[in-house]
Amino acid sequence: MNYKNYQAVKKFDTLEAYLHHFSQTSMKNEIPGLLSFFFIQGQALLPYVRIPTGDTHLDPRVHVFWIQPSRTGKSVAWNFIGDVMKEAELDYELYSTGTDAGLIGSNKPVLDENNKPTGETEKIDGLLSGKKGLNVDEGSIILNPGKHSQETVLYLQTACNAVGSGGNILTKPMKGDIIKCESLVSLWITTYPPKGVKEYVLTKGIFQRVLLYWSHWDMDMRQEVSNTRLGTFWKKPIETDLTKDDIYDYFKDTEKRVRDRLLNFAELTFTQWTEMNREEQEEIAQQYMWDMFSADDDYETALYQASDEVFDLLRNMSASMSEIVASFTPAIENYLAIISLHMAVLDKKWTITAQHVDMAFDVLLDLFKNLISWLEDSVEINSNKSKENKIQEDFLKVYDDCTGYEIEGQGDGWRRQSSFEAQYMNMTGVSKSTVRRHIKDYANGLFNIKKSGGRVYFRRKGAKNYE
Repeated sequence: MNYKNYQAVKKFDTLEAYLHHFSQTSMKNEIPGLLSFFFIQGQALLPYVRIPTGDTHLDPRVHVFWIQPSRTGKSVAWNFIGDVMKEAELDYELYSTGTDAGLIGSNKPVLDENNKPTGETEKIDGLLSGKKGLNVDEGSIILNPGKHSQETVLYLQTACNAVGSGGNILTKPMKGDIIKCESLVSLWITTYPPKGVKEYVLTKGIFQRVLLYWSHWDMDMRQEVSNTRLGTFWKKPIETDLTKDDIYDYFKDTEKRVRDRLLNFAELTFTQWTEMNREEQEEIAQQYMWDMFSADDDYETALYQASDEVFDLLRNMSASMSEIVASFTPAIENYLAIISLHMAVLDKKWTITAQHVDMAFDVLLDLFKNLISWLEDSVEINSNKSKENKIQEDFLKVYDDCTGYEIEGQGDGWRRQSSFEAQYMNMTGVSKSTVRRHIKDYANGLFNIKKSGGRVYFRRKGAKNYE
C-alpha cells in the first residue's frame, strides 16, 4: 500500500503535508495517518453534514480499527492526532477501561449544604456521550470474552450508527433509572493482533462498522524504523511549505466554511445556532442535507464501477472466505460515499464528482485487499506450524505444475515467479498480496531464488544443477 500513489495525496497539498507531519511522530504508518486525517475532518463536519441515502442518511464520521504489533507507533500516533484536534478546537478523549457508567453516564444525587441528598439527581455524561474523537487504546480489551466486554462492543457498535437516525442512542438501566445518551463520537481503536480472529470477525459487528487496517511488522521493518529514529537525534525536521499551524487552520477554516453554508441556507446567525439544542440543530442539518452538497452526472457510474471491482475480488476467492469477506461490503459502500464527500471538502467543492469517488476508492480498495489478505491468513489456518506445513505443501504442488526454464550459468529446472503466483492463486483462491507474503515468509526454506532478465525465478533446493 503505497500512499504516495494515491490521487488524493498527489492532488491535495494539505493532505500531503499532514502525512509528512504525522510520519515524523509515527514512522512508517502513513496509511493510518491518511485515515486519521478523515477521522479528524469527520468530527469537524459532523454537526452540519448528512449524506442522504434513500429514506435515511449517513453522517461524515470515519471510524478506524488499527491492528498492528506492539511498539510500532500506534500510541504515539494518537499523540499527534490529539494535538491536531486540540489545536483545531475539537474534543477528544482516551478510553482504556471502565464501567458502563463511565461509557454511557450516570445520575448522581444532588447534595445540599449539609452533604445530604436533596432527592434530585444530576446527569454525569459518559465517554460515549456527545461529540468527540475517542481513542480506544489497546482495543484488545473489547475483544476478550466476558459479559462486560460484550456489552462494551455493543455500545461501540451503537455509537457507530448514523447520527440523527435514533440508532446512535445508547440506553442502560441503572439503579431503578434508565440512562440515555446520544453518541456523536468518532472511534479510533488500536490493538495488537488478537488470537481467534475468526470468532471476532464473525461475531463482533464492530468490524463491519469501521475502516479496518491490519499490518504485520517483521524485524526488517522494525530495524528500518529504528534506524530512521536514530537518524533524527540532533537533527531539525525537514521544513515543508505547510506547517503544523497551517494544518490546524485548515480544519478550523473547513468547519467554519461548511457551517456558514448551512447557516446561510437556514437563514440563521451563529448565535442562534449555538443557542439551539441538539434536536433543533439535527433538524436543521437534515432539512438542508440535499442542499449542502450535490453529485455530478458521473457520480453514480463511478460508484457502480467501484462496486464491480469489489465483487470481482469476491468472485475470485474461495466460497467459504468470500462469504466472510462479503459481510464487509456494506461498510465499503458506505465509506465510499463518506470518503468521496471528504475528498470534495478537501477540494473545496460543493459538488461531489466521479474523480472524488475514484480518489476515495483508491484508498478503500487497498484497505479491502489488505483486509482480505489478513483474513485469508488468520481465519482459514490456525496454528503457526500447521500453517507453515500447509503453505509449503501447496508450494511444492504448484512448483511441480509449473513449466521449467533454464537460466544461463545456473542450470535448468527454474520456475518463473509470475507463473508460480498465478498457479498458487488459482489453486488456493487467495489474493496476490497473500501469495507474495507467503513467498516472503515461507519460500526461502524450500527454494533458491534468482533474478535473470528482469524476471524472478525459483528452483527447489537440492534439485540437480545442470551447469
